[in-house]
Amino acid sequence: MHELLKEQYEFSDYQIAQLEYLGKTFLSEFSKLLIMGFFFRKQLSVYLFAVVVMVLLRTATGGIHCRKYISCFLVTFSYLFLALTVLPVIPINKVFQLILLFLCMLCNYYIGPVTSHVHAALGNQLVKRVKIQAFLVIFFYLTLTYIIPENPYISAGFWIIILHTLQLAAARIIKKGAPYERETCEIY
Repeated sequence: MHELLKEQYEFSDYQIAQLEYLGKTFLSEFSKLLIMGFFFRKQLSVYLFAVVVMVLLRTATGGIHCRKYISCFLVTFSYLFLALTVLPVIPINKVFQLILLFLCMLCNYYIGPVTSHVHAALGNQLVKRVKIQAFLVIFFYLTLTYIIPENPYISAGFWIIILHTLQLAAARIIKKGAPYERETCEIY
């Protein structure tokens, strides 16, 4: 495959390496989603909804990422397990939910994005765009929470936003500290 891309399509070694990285990343993420989807199969639609909310926020503001597949899987699984199974049993008044979502909206705007030392520096335009993206995602969600009666989707999304904001704050604190090295996690 390497030679075919190089000779027939005139791809550079760098472009081929990028394609390989993209393929490995896709397979890694897709396999994690499938495994977790099997675990959450009884609430599959709520799981998929939570993943969409999580991806929208993570792509905008970043956060803590793990280097190893198993660590990443366990952290993501724990994150989703808390948001879908554990935390929804805690009754939270709708007004308090709206207040917390408003605070998360502000925190994500002011804290994010958090990138790693290996990530290229973001330009001012991109920083502004991703801050607005996170702000709008949470604002939209706040509006949905206000309009739509409590249900498993609203609850899961609410907890995803809370957990995302907490991990984003942790990522910002870690990044501002001394050079941080850990065997399994890094800031992304």
